[in-house]
Amino acid sequence: MKSISIIVPIYYGEKYIPKIIQQIEDCKSRLNEEDYLELLFVNDAPDAPLSQDLKSDAVHLTVINTDKNIGIHGARVKGLKKCHGEYVLFLDQDDRIYPEYFYSQLLSIEENDAVICKAIHAGEEYYSGNQAFQNVISKEFVLSHWNQIISPGQVLIRKCAIPDVWMENIMEYNGADDWLLWLCMLAGGCRFSLNENVLYEHVSNGANTSGDVVGMAQSEHEVIRIVRNKKLFQEEDLQLLMEGFFLRNLVRVREMRALKKKLDFFDKWMRLREQSVTYSEYLSSLGIQSVVIYGCGIVGQHLLSELKPSICVKGFIDRNGRDLEAEIPIYTWKDKWPETDGIIITLIEGEENVEKDIRERTDKRVLVFKKWIMKTEL
Repeated sequence: MKSISIIVPIYYGEKYIPKIIQQIEDCKSRLNEEDYLELLFVNDAPDAPLSQDLKSDAVHLTVINTDKNIGIHGARVKGLKKCHGEYVLFLDQDDRIYPEYFYSQLLSIEENDAVICKAIHAGEEYYSGNQAFQNVISKEFVLSHWNQIISPGQVLIRKCAIPDVWMENIMEYNGADDWLLWLCMLAGGCRFSLNENVLYEHVSNGANTSGDVVGMAQSEHEVIRIVRNKKLFQEEDLQLLMEGFFLRNLVRVREMRALKKKLDFFDKWMRLREQSVTYSEYLSSLGIQSVVIYGCGIVGQHLLSELKPSICVKGFIDRNGRDLEAEIPIYTWKDKWPETDGIIITLIEGEENVEKDIRERTDKRVLVFKKWIMKTEL
């Protein structure tokens, strides 16, 4: 008989509970009848207590309401101290596991301490290119490249392998407690299996801690402090950890700079529209009546809405067009593009290189939307 505890911190997420129960029941149907699954909801919103009356014929349910907010790390540990399973899964309230999850993970864990499955993130399989799956839990990679495990929901863990140091050092800042868990396990010599099956889906809803740049940086810094104070690694490994943290924050600075450019761009665009200065009128003044838009991102989608009443937009061009959806056709770089009066580039960064490439391919008029936005007087 196998016994598994699924621990789900809940934070104003009562709406997710029925789907979570259904997921675990579906998983139970793939296991032997004698296998035991318990599902623990740890409610970390004291002003919104959960009912104890949850029911399931297949899974044992437990509701734990906290007296005060203790954060996601504290909620996971609280559930861990109350659970009875040989194996543990830490699942986020809004994520999904597939019906074959436990059946496949149990087959793959063998004699190891934990097993990691592949995952879907942002609608597509996550591990490709730089996110090579075989690297996700190698010690050097985790130290220097941070955490390539999207969520602990990918990992089935033997309860006995979860280190005391992780349970005893509850983090103040949410976001990186799972990274701390993997570091503690690696420092303790734990072994991980890799399961090539895609069994988990990470749902990004805009409220995920991973989207909070400042909060994540604080959380990661707290991890480093705990690792250093508890002397989990030798000095050369700590140096690798610090270098990785420094490089990640350089990336974050670049990302913030890019976001600032986007904010300035959208601010100018909205102020132009408030004064009834539109790109449609500009195109009409040039005699342009039909276009294709290069870039099927946020700018391209909003520009489509602005142009539709008066300009015929025959499609988008996007190098990732095969994987995207839109209300009008999407063409890749290799496709034959429709005949139009012009091509509008909607990129905010890297637009010069794209403009050069397009001019080498076609004699159609090429316009860069950003240039018009920034040069037009208010």
